[in-house]
Amino acid sequence: MVKCKRCKDGRDYIWDRTHNESTGKWRLWDSERERPHECGKKKEDTESFMTKHDRKLWKTSWKPEMDEKSFILCGVCNDGTECIVVSDCPECEKFSLNPCKHWCPKCNDHPMVSLHARNKMARLEDVS
Repeated sequence: MVKCKRCKDGRDYIWDRTHNESTGKWRLWDSERERPHECGKKKEDTESFMTKHDRKLWKTSWKPEMDEKSFILCGVCNDGTECIVVSDCPECEKFSLNPCKHWCPKCNDHPMVSLHARNKMARLEDVS
């Protein structure tokens, strides 16, 4: 009888000779459960700091969802003017970033300062 050195669970196992003859690799066989030994060390590590709910979230792909729409406001006008999307912004053309999302229709220019806010009432002096 052999004990697993990785998980140290205290159970006795035997070496699986039939698996070795077919694959050339040795593995531990749990004769009480009549199946190969699955080392529980990995499971114990994840269970120690993650709940079942956390592990389920970890396996699924996560996509952030915003509660409210975010507005891009002109920092030059600073009066709540929302920037629009244009395809021929000369400032963005320099860096191949067209279509531009930061074009101010009031200034008729790409402002060097823009404010990303949750509402149109935000002003630059409100930001700390």
